[in-house]
Amino acid sequence: MRLASYLFEGTERWGFVIEPAPGTPWVLEPGRAEEFLTAYASIPSSGLVAARPRFLGDAWPGTLTGFLALEEPGMAALSRLVAYVERFAAHTDATVLPRSGYPVDEVELLAPIPRPRLYWGLVTNSPSFIRNKPGIRHLNLFPLGHQRPQGAAIGPGSPVTMKHDHHLPHMAYNVELAIVIGKAGRYIPLDRAMDHVAGYTVVNDVSGSYYYRAVPGNDGYGLPDRYNDWLYQATASWAGKKADTLCPMGPYLVTKDEVGDPYNLLMYTRQSGRTRDRAHSAASLMGIERVIHWYSSFASLYPGDVIHFGTMGVDGLPVLPDDAEDPDTRLEVEIENVGTLVNPIRIAGAGERPRVPMESHPAYAIREVAVSGTRVPGSPGEWTAGGARHFYTSFGNARSAEAQDGLAQLEVPRFLNGPASSLTGGGSVVEVPPRAGDIVVGIELAAVVSELSADVQDGRSVILGYAPLLSLCDLSFADAVVEPARLGERGIPAVYGRWADGFNIVGEPLVPLPEHDWSGRAMSLEIGDQVVHGNTSQYIAGPDELITTISRVITMFPGDVITLGRTAAYLRISREAYESGLAIRGEIEGLGTVGAELAPKERHAGQ
Repeated sequence: MRLASYLFEGTERWGFVIEPAPGTPWVLEPGRAEEFLTAYASIPSSGLVAARPRFLGDAWPGTLTGFLALEEPGMAALSRLVAYVERFAAHTDATVLPRSGYPVDEVELLAPIPRPRLYWGLVTNSPSFIRNKPGIRHLNLFPLGHQRPQGAAIGPGSPVTMKHDHHLPHMAYNVELAIVIGKAGRYIPLDRAMDHVAGYTVVNDVSGSYYYRAVPGNDGYGLPDRYNDWLYQATASWAGKKADTLCPMGPYLVTKDEVGDPYNLLMYTRQSGRTRDRAHSAASLMGIERVIHWYSSFASLYPGDVIHFGTMGVDGLPVLPDDAEDPDTRLEVEIENVGTLVNPIRIAGAGERPRVPMESHPAYAIREVAVSGTRVPGSPGEWTAGGARHFYTSFGNARSAEAQDGLAQLEVPRFLNGPASSLTGGGSVVEVPPRAGDIVVGIELAAVVSELSADVQDGRSVILGYAPLLSLCDLSFADAVVEPARLGERGIPAVYGRWADGFNIVGEPLVPLPEHDWSGRAMSLEIGDQVVHGNTSQYIAGPDELITTISRVITMFPGDVITLGRTAAYLRISREAYESGLAIRGEIEGLGTVGAELAPKERHAGQ
């Protein structure tokens, strides 16, 4: 089956795609199709009453992600319905088509998952990335990848939009195979991993250069020595991929039965109809099963989560400025049996920093919020961690970071984002995965964004409030690094270590503060009889500066959380210390306290 999300008359819908004749695809809404078939089947024919088909009745969800949450029963019901509709349209009455849906060319196709909770893209996952690169002498032993915000997702035909000269000296792109999760799970065995895959889609992995060029005196893709630590390299490279519209997806979610072997697919990258690269999905170093098994060893997967597996061919095919600025240029990516995804490019004029109108933004997730006028409901005291879509973390943002971690003070802050499921509210019992080893616990300052925030000139104007945040970083990722290792494997444990469910505990309610009053506040962290102290004046970049930096090319959403990162106020605790449960508590002067209990999985499951 081919499944699509789309807009018709401004309303988001979803359906299945059939072609009653070659080249004339229709997208049909399951609920409407079932309603028509049920009504038609009640009409006597030759003196007989046909059987009344039943599938899900009134229980069809309103979005494709909602449908995937029905898991196997929903997919089985849809499969029966699609087969019935195809036979009915071919042999009985083709008016089921206009009664149930629309020709595909009459609707606006969205990304199949327009608001992916997890949009995680692997890097360096094929031999082509390593081949002929003398600085790379060995392969990754675990997946390296980055999480994209929802604003990066656009559907077929929507423009890849570059601003702030993000396309200079060139932009880049390549085709990637993506899986869509159809069954929730955590701690998924390797041999059951494919049971959690609903199907596949095509992703175009686009990148730009803004966070390279933002470095004072820098031009192009090189970085000066002070910025050449891995965490700023990741900021420059990966944050450039997190920009709005830079990860088109689609055109459809194609179920597993339609695709067959995902490791036997030809993959094409084209520009305006001309082939740029041809690759094969068998080049994947870390396959679907191992990646699902590995990710779920520390964090949950949910229906509608999207994981794309990196380039199998040339890494980052350049699009030169003349081509990028040509309104007729199209980026085209295709995967055999999965589909072809085509997107034009839109470039701001030289030196312009236009604010893309939110109500007509190419990314539906942004447009939807803008049209609805959504802000964080009510007062700061009503915000909860469960309402956040995105979680941004700054790294190396304390004056102690150079001595502790070898991270120099920079004019442009390091940041990355992780899944919002890694956030939880104070008072929670945090399940520590079985894989976890020693954990570093820190007390940090967090801020929450009040509204859609793009190209913000003064970050303070969009801060709803502040809170203390307890951060947990699982050191098992660092322990898994086998030397000799690449910089990425050494650096990414600081990122993945915080991605487990609930590993970032935010104090509630939020506290609004005027101007720069977040600075100069005493911090304390208490675990058992251990207490450490710090001060928010240790931070180099404040929340206003971080929001301004991030929002240059990445739209932040109402309720998003940004933490200024770890300072010298942290403690390392062993597995033995929390094996039977352990309470942790933090406080920031004037912002209240936050606490949680750590409970290893075995103990938590028995409660």
